[in-house]
Order: sequence, then C-alpha cells, then structure tokens
Amino acid sequence: MKNNYILVQEIKQEETKTASGIIIPEEKYNRKVKVINSGNCDSLKKGDVVLKNIGKGTAVTLDNIEFEIINVSQLIAVIEDNG
Repeated sequence: MKNNYILVQEIKQEETKTASGIIIPEEKYNRKVKVINSGNCDSLKKGDVVLKNIGKGTAVTLDNIEFEIINVSQLIAVIEDNG
C-alpha cells in the first residue's frame, strides 16, 4: 500500500483587496504550499508548489519551522512542477 501523505510548508500569501476596497483575508482561499517530502507519491517531487484545500492536516514543528502533513486527496493542482 502506498503512502498517501506528504509533508508541506505553507507559502505566505498577501490579503486580497477587491476593486471596491474590501479586504478578503487569506483564510477564505485555498492555500499554496511547497512540497518538502513527497513520501512514496510518484506524481509529486520535493520543491513542487501545489494548491491545497483549506482543511487542516497534522501540524508539525521542527526547529521552530511549521510544517503540515496532509493527504494527497487534499490537493487541487500542481502550480509549479520542480521537475
């Protein structure tokens, strides 16, 4: 059975401002994350930038750096392929 979990790190995004000046917090959007470790997932590589659903995975902190372990089913698309 293949490992369906990957280790990612969130890419900080700016808040969005509409044409009328309303600020929409970033939490309302899907999140860009960078793949740190793709486990046994053949379709992803370290360094890929992907778009994931808003749901939370498992938070992990190593050397004061925050990471998240998520299931690949939470991914929407690969934005930058590091291949």
